[in-house]
Amino acid sequence: MKQSTLFLLAVIVFLAFSCRNNDTGSETNPAPTHAHVKTLEIKSPQLLLIYPSGVRADSMKKRMGDERYHELYDQNASYFNELRSFLKNAGIRVSVSEQELFRFVSADGIETHIDLSGAETPWQVIIFSGSGTPVLAPPYDAIRKVREIFSIEEKKQPKKGLKTGIRTSNEIPENYETGTTSAGSDSEPMLPLIRETRIRLLLPYGSKPPLNRDETSEYRVVTSYINPVRHFGLAFENDIFSNTDRYYTNGIMLNFTAPGLVGLPVNRLMIPAGDNSIVHATLSLNHAMYTPFTTKNPPLLDGDRPYASTLFIRYSQTSANDVSGTLLTSGIDIGVIGDAALGRYFQSSVHATVPTNDEPLGWETQIQNDPVFNYSASINKRLMQSPHAELFASASIAAGTLQTGAGMGIDFITGVFAPVLTPLPKTYSELLPAFGRWQYGFKGGIGFRFVGYNATLQGGLFNTNNIYTLKPEEIERMVAAIHLGMFVRYRKFGIDLSQHYLSPEFKTGKNHFWGRIGLEYVW
Repeated sequence: MKQSTLFLLAVIVFLAFSCRNNDTGSETNPAPTHAHVKTLEIKSPQLLLIYPSGVRADSMKKRMGDERYHELYDQNASYFNELRSFLKNAGIRVSVSEQELFRFVSADGIETHIDLSGAETPWQVIIFSGSGTPVLAPPYDAIRKVREIFSIEEKKQPKKGLKTGIRTSNEIPENYETGTTSAGSDSEPMLPLIRETRIRLLLPYGSKPPLNRDETSEYRVVTSYINPVRHFGLAFENDIFSNTDRYYTNGIMLNFTAPGLVGLPVNRLMIPAGDNSIVHATLSLNHAMYTPFTTKNPPLLDGDRPYASTLFIRYSQTSANDVSGTLLTSGIDIGVIGDAALGRYFQSSVHATVPTNDEPLGWETQIQNDPVFNYSASINKRLMQSPHAELFASASIAAGTLQTGAGMGIDFITGVFAPVLTPLPKTYSELLPAFGRWQYGFKGGIGFRFVGYNATLQGGLFNTNNIYTLKPEEIERMVAAIHLGMFVRYRKFGIDLSQHYLSPEFKTGKNHFWGRIGLEYVW
């Protein structure tokens, strides 16, 4: 069993790297650099979306700073994406380039040379119908120009002044930034009107777009958004709420979610987010303690749960796609099981402070020190959605030195609450939480888990010098879990209370219950 677990872990890690490194090749094959300037020749009808070259991008970053440059980059990218959506079924080829010199040859032999090296802004759209001369347009005005040149019927647009907060491409932003300042002016460029923080999954943040990439063929720029919300959570789990002191007896989780965590190198081990998704990453500290049926007597070391304690850090990424109704989460755990996890110290200290509690006996027989390295992935699929209720089906898999197994289940939430899956935003501000209103309701679920390996029952994979562990044939391979609770949130604060049930984990074990209190602060 231990050899199969190690093999499964190696396969999952390999697949994680493979998924990350083989999306399309856009990330691993950046635009080549040239010692001399080339002129790109265009003969077929198409739209060219022009991005700044590496030299010009570096110049702009030095002048206005990295953050403002990328904000400006994202604003123009949003216009480009709107243009791609407009032309999705129009049959018009769309290509990307960072060239500055172009030679257009029309069907009737007319040649036109365009030099963008002195253009006021590096982001441009060149519209070429295949005949006559090409037309140069700024990104925010490109859709109107395309309609005129290709005779595409105009669809009705929201009237300006409506409270939608959405600007169409026909409206020129009042503070649209060109990337240059007036001659002789020392003032800094204005911030763009739209602030969109995004991950370029095929075109990573700040990277160069491949030259002359056909956006309507096998390549596609896939974008998702980094959730700007910051979240701090504290959860406390204990079976004292069920008036017991056994099995999974205590757990504490501290977690922190922030946009900057998405950029950590460990994120490359996570399953890549899908198209049109909203992504956030979380760093958490997890501690858990496990004891036999009773801690008041020395353990029998036969047919009972061994003492065990775990302490590990978890990094996880969650990708929410409201269009497909899916929530994809992957994570990696690194830590320790054994006396180094301080379970004996914590439980003995707590019991010593309560006069009615007896000192726990038998911690010297606990699972010995061993490293924890685990990888997990789960997917939740929305089955039903209404204004006051949502229903999800879930599936998960985990492999590593702590847990190896799979699971499936059904979860629900009902009440007054924000949707679990945030719709894709039109502007950055739509991703911010709606502070100032109450959220409350109930949530729960039922699940079944297949247990392939559990180090808290069977000991670690590497250190086998344990005084007592359960044998593989003593383990229950299928367990059931149920949870039911309530939550209340107001402004930036929230609290949830829940009760949990777990069926016997080993042949001679008993059903187990514990309670959970969770606190959160969002900003």
